[in-house]
Amino acid sequence: MLGDVALAVNSADTRYKALIGRMAMHPLLKKDIPIICDDALVDPAFGTGVVKITPAHDANDYVCAQRNGLSTVQVFGKDGKIVNTLDFTEFVGKSRWEARQLVIKHLTAVCAYLGKRDAEESVVSICSRSGDVIEPMLVPQWYVRCGELGRHADNLVSSGDVDIIPTRQKVIWHNWLAGITDWCVSRQLWWGHRIPMYQIRWSSTLDRPVLWVAAESEHQAREKALKVLSAAERDAVASMGEEDTVCTVTQDKDVLDTWFSAGLLPLTTFNDPNADGSGALAPHTGSNGKTALSAILETGQDILFFWVARMTMLCTYFAKIPPFSTVLLHQMVRDAQGRKMSKSLGNIIDPMDIIDGAELSKLEDTLKRGHLSKEELKNSTKELRRLYPQGFQRFGADALRFALIMCTQQTQQINLSLDNVKASSHFCNKLWNAFRFVHMHAGKLEMSSESRIAVKNGQYEAWMDVLDRAHMTVFDRALLSRLDVMMKVYKRAMETHRFAVAAEAVRDFVQRDLCDRYIEVCKPALFGSMEGRKFQELWQRHARDGAKDDMSVMQSGWQTQNSTCLFANDTPAEDETEASILVFGVISGIRSLKQQNPERLAVPADGGSAFTVAVMSLGDVNEQQQMLQVVVSHKECIQRMSREQGVCIHALDRNEEASKAAGAGPADGVTSVVVSPHVHVFARLADRQDDDVPEQNAECASALATTAAKLEAEIAKLRRMVASDGYQKKAPAAVKESDR
Repeated sequence: MLGDVALAVNSADTRYKALIGRMAMHPLLKKDIPIICDDALVDPAFGTGVVKITPAHDANDYVCAQRNGLSTVQVFGKDGKIVNTLDFTEFVGKSRWEARQLVIKHLTAVCAYLGKRDAEESVVSICSRSGDVIEPMLVPQWYVRCGELGRHADNLVSSGDVDIIPTRQKVIWHNWLAGITDWCVSRQLWWGHRIPMYQIRWSSTLDRPVLWVAAESEHQAREKALKVLSAAERDAVASMGEEDTVCTVTQDKDVLDTWFSAGLLPLTTFNDPNADGSGALAPHTGSNGKTALSAILETGQDILFFWVARMTMLCTYFAKIPPFSTVLLHQMVRDAQGRKMSKSLGNIIDPMDIIDGAELSKLEDTLKRGHLSKEELKNSTKELRRLYPQGFQRFGADALRFALIMCTQQTQQINLSLDNVKASSHFCNKLWNAFRFVHMHAGKLEMSSESRIAVKNGQYEAWMDVLDRAHMTVFDRALLSRLDVMMKVYKRAMETHRFAVAAEAVRDFVQRDLCDRYIEVCKPALFGSMEGRKFQELWQRHARDGAKDDMSVMQSGWQTQNSTCLFANDTPAEDETEASILVFGVISGIRSLKQQNPERLAVPADGGSAFTVAVMSLGDVNEQQQMLQVVVSHKECIQRMSREQGVCIHALDRNEEASKAAGAGPADGVTSVVVSPHVHVFARLADRQDDDVPEQNAECASALATTAAKLEAEIAKLRRMVASDGYQKKAPAAVKESDR
């Protein structure tokens, strides 16, 4: 209150409108202070609608004083005690708490104290270490004028010289820089880059005020100081030495803001020192064709302004070139519930605990070592025990990395769940087991001398050229075709920074095409002949000839092809790839039916199979015959992989009953799996003797009817969409073909 210099009201408040421009008597200082109008500061609905202005000890009040030309009155110093001025004679030397009680006493004495009431909600800054109230006060600080710097950095993004991914962050970039204010770079800390500003105090011979100069050293500061003297002053001190002219040179004790120091990173990292000690910045042309010091910066979106914008402003000012051509912002990692990780919540996940594993006791010890109050520690420990009662099992670094990459398809944040890490761990194990399987049986493969030489030298393109395609099975060709598709998807995704899409393509290929399909097909060929059919070269381990022993897998390059396809000019026919998918679909269908009905399969008395593969005729007899030929030619493969001998294969007319195709009798039931519109897998089921079978059948029929109705509605919806004019005009050809 001792530092109040005005009262502010809102112009829309009719209670005080007549008082705007008049003066009010300060009850303690006994002097007039103005009543001003400031709609930006005063909310008429909050409290009394009148705000007293204390510019020296409130940031908002200081801005208000700047707008209205008010003076500032400092009340207390850094020690928290009232400063020695003529206006505060009775309060000088008192602590802020003592002074407040003394203020109430004086107000009561002059009948100006009307009592105490519950205060409105307000934000009071509390020191996290001492628990004391933080009192704002004016102190000299160093600022960087950011108006022109901000406009230039904003123009770099709007002009395309710097690209920001995702693009929605460009709006945030513009909003920040368009309204940027001067940047306070002074920090009163014990560490950091000390501000290179020197205070020059002159000798008593010169009647000059204190001077501040920017310099690299005290000696340079003295030289700069002497250059500002006028000719008359230089003549007056001609007989004096330099030391007598400049009394003291003192460097400012403040250090630079951390983000200022971090903003200098491109200027130091990409500085190419020459032999003579000088340096030069080496420009780089990014993927967008723009010149910058580096191609891409990957960082978190939460420091887009604090760090990325500061680097851009400082680098373009000093080096006249952007620090990077592309900024890739990743999402923020949260807990499984989407909450920010904090010690007070007890939901912090240390990456090393996921990699190496950690028991609950270790996680609790980590909390105890943090700076938490007793109440926070109690609540955090309770939440920790609820979220992770068994602690963390050991998943490894690869699983954590892959889980994070897969989660980048989420929008603004990554909700990290241990279930995701566990799933990624299973994938890593599958990849490792597949690699071991190939190495274990690599000696059984028949390889030409040309192939062996190509693999040994790491010439994979040459290896593809010498493959004996004449002896490839449909599975060999289908696998290489799927590998080619995967690599194309991977390449496009990496070029567009869609890492989740790239990771998903690799995962699907390894799990589905390689492990679940191809390796399973290979096993009969490796452990026993299958009609004498030979499966040609599978994979060979990565040749390390010429590689350093300590080389990391992250340093090895991705295998590329001169051609866009692994088969060069011999692209596998599309129907061969579809044939392999059809065969695997039949195998999966039989397995699924066996798992669903383990005790109800009606095996014929002659020892045949309960399963029938029916190839439907949907009007195109030729297509039916082609699919029938695929299934028949791979019958042994289907039986081996499904572990079901005697599987029947029939061509079925659209009007023919399923029970007839499956060979079911009057007392038998039939269940089926749809592999494709043309191919169905039927299983003959024995009649159930349970009393509740009719009720169960009724429930099953009702559920099937409901599902069928939903599917029919979905099909009708899709047909309407496909038939619409907008779809026909705008949808890409690939999408139309897929929907068809």
